Amino acid sequence: MVPKFLDPDDVRKLLEGHEDVLTPMLKKEETFYRHVPCPGCGSFTHTPTINARVPFSPGKVLPNKILVCACGTEFEPNSGIIIKTPTGVPE
Repeated sequence: MVPKFLDPDDVRKLLEGHEDVLTPMLKKEETFYRHVPCPGCGSFTHTPTINARVPFSPGKVLPNKILVCACGTEFEPNSGIIIKTPTGVPE
């Protein structure tokens, strides 16, 4: 089956008059992530990634994300719980 995509102009017309609620949420989330230190090394060099185990939470519009640090630590940004430690580091 070949996927069919909507014409971008048609999408813009359909969205006309509707408030953009996602962009402000994304900006707030990005700002939050920039200020969360890695619990493993303390740096701020991490990348948000969708949490494949729990991609969505009830009542939330944006997907759940974990942060993957340059040091290899994967952690939940709100609680700081480490999901995966860097290779070679005992858990």
